Amino acid sequence: MTPARNQEVLRTLRILVLAIALPAGGTACKQKPPPDDGKSHTIQRTEYAPEEFGIGRQHTRDKACNQDIDQLLDEIRLCYKERGTASRCEYLQEKNSEKIKRLKNSVRCAR
Repeated sequence: MTPARNQEVLRTLRILVLAIALPAGGTACKQKPPPDDGKSHTIQRTEYAPEEFGIGRQHTRDKACNQDIDQLLDEIRLCYKERGTASRCEYLQEKNSEKIKRLKNSVRCAR
């Protein structure tokens, strides 16, 4: 083989190696997904059935007390339904839970 022929064979060999290596390397060069920013991508529920909050069940023996308790529970349910801020709804829940405890322990509702 002549030196010119050797050069041509080497050039062809290099082209073949590159042609094989490029597609294989192309998969390794895919764009990486953006880093997770730590925020949850979960969609919060907005529809809550009254039963999920205990509305409609018998809390005490007194019907009027049960209605008062159901009204307090429904306020909490509506806060979450309207996508109120978590801190606002938690505060309302704590406040209404205290009212419910007092109602259940009251003489009127304990009959």
